[in-house]
Amino acid sequence: MTGQMMKLPHAIPSGDRKAMVVATLCFIHCVAGPLLLTFAGFSSLMGLSEKIEPLFVLTSVILGSATLIPAYRRKHHRFSCIALFICGLLFLVVLRRLEWMIVPEVILTGIGAVLIVGAHALNLKFSRQCECCKAQPSEVRSRVVNRIAAP
Repeated sequence: MTGQMMKLPHAIPSGDRKAMVVATLCFIHCVAGPLLLTFAGFSSLMGLSEKIEPLFVLTSVILGSATLIPAYRRKHHRFSCIALFICGLLFLVVLRRLEWMIVPEVILTGIGAVLIVGAHALNLKFSRQCECCKAQPSEVRSRVVNRIAAP
């Protein structure tokens, strides 16, 4: 490369994949963790398990802001990814802290993790779309016809 900085085209997809793994691990930890700790006889580790929860949320916030915001601003300009992510965080942080008796914490945590994974999956999809994919079919057809007709 002659004086140009090399671009890393896979930086955002890699961050999205890492964020999806973190959200999945969070889901497994919050849903299966208490069951495994209870039935396996390791109930004394529940305190340690609860101390790990903020680490999952903080990592998710950092990876989410590092991948979703730049992709929104530079690539696809679709707010749906950020909205899904914010709703997922709302479920993980706020709603499950309200301690409602109607909806168990496990369900709220599961919904939050699925929303966060969905936000990153949509971000991957939208970030990979090229300009010709966004164009209307008639525009693409006219470009092809123009290329064929041009000498």
